[in-house]
Amino acid sequence: MTKISTTVSHTAADMMQWTGRAELFETARARYWYQLAKPYGFDSTGQHIGLIGFACDQGVRRNQGRVGARAAPPLIRQAFATLPVIASVQTRYDNQLATLLGDAGDIHCHDDDDFATNILEQAQLKYADKVSTIVEKGGLPIGLGGGHAIAYGSFLGLWQALQQTDITNDIDALPRIGIINFDAHLDIRQSDVATSGTPFRQIAEHLDAHGQPFNYCCIGVSRFSNTAALFDRAEQLGVHIISDEDCHYQPWQILADQVISFINQVDVVYLTIDMDCLPASVVPGVSAPAAYGIELRFVERMVKTIMATGKVKMADIAEINPTFDIDGRSCKVAARLLATIIEQHLLTL
Repeated sequence: MTKISTTVSHTAADMMQWTGRAELFETARARYWYQLAKPYGFDSTGQHIGLIGFACDQGVRRNQGRVGARAAPPLIRQAFATLPVIASVQTRYDNQLATLLGDAGDIHCHDDDDFATNILEQAQLKYADKVSTIVEKGGLPIGLGGGHAIAYGSFLGLWQALQQTDITNDIDALPRIGIINFDAHLDIRQSDVATSGTPFRQIAEHLDAHGQPFNYCCIGVSRFSNTAALFDRAEQLGVHIISDEDCHYQPWQILADQVISFINQVDVVYLTIDMDCLPASVVPGVSAPAAYGIELRFVERMVKTIMATGKVKMADIAEINPTFDIDGRSCKVAARLLATIIEQHLLTL
């Protein structure tokens, strides 16, 4: 019998991930993110960002992908910890730097390297509870995957928090959620179990069951990474697709206008970045490497555009797989995108 368990960890040892160089001869403005991170205060308020690890790749295993993504959260933290805090953030938050960033620990999915019933679903629910608490306290939760099955947990956490704020219990009064996913894959597969390839179909079904529209924009979609059946389903669900080829050949402003138009139709945005949207030469350590992919500069510029709207209330980064990384390259790219999300969020508050 396969032993399965889902645990939540956040000990003093976890904070050892937050280390970096010391600038003994510089001014106080020579700060790095490792110097600001503290355990997330679930019993208090005030922290603007809450990082949550989703150390799980059972969804990738079920989806027949290459496993290893569950090891990513601490390594992404380590890469991010050594990045400097940009000058504009330091200037704006000079007296509040100690309250900017909280680490909410990791949700661990222990599947003993086998297919395990319910273990993914249990992890998603525990993760969603943390997400929900951070949203309710006015912070921005940022998930660190783990497989892209993190997406369903991220959505559920946001959904739960929005329901808590609706004191009228009027489903029609709930904010409209828009999902923006950078991904080579649509992740709307049919399956008898949840996988890393099903989260957005699950979200669509959840919203439909509650009488809510499914607003989903997927950027970087590859025609060689999705079957005709998936494109048919995307059309049925009204998915807004921007292909990897569009990202290379369409003028920037046309694509930016499309994304802004999408955002203007919703009240709240859930932003998710599957790192396999980037070329395998740039990000080799992912569960499903892309032969083509979209450029990092495009992703970063679009992320800044999305964050500048002020509507992003949930974000995550998924599918980093350290087993196949080279010189920590993939984790460094993930850390840069994490820093971009955090910095842009803080500058729009």
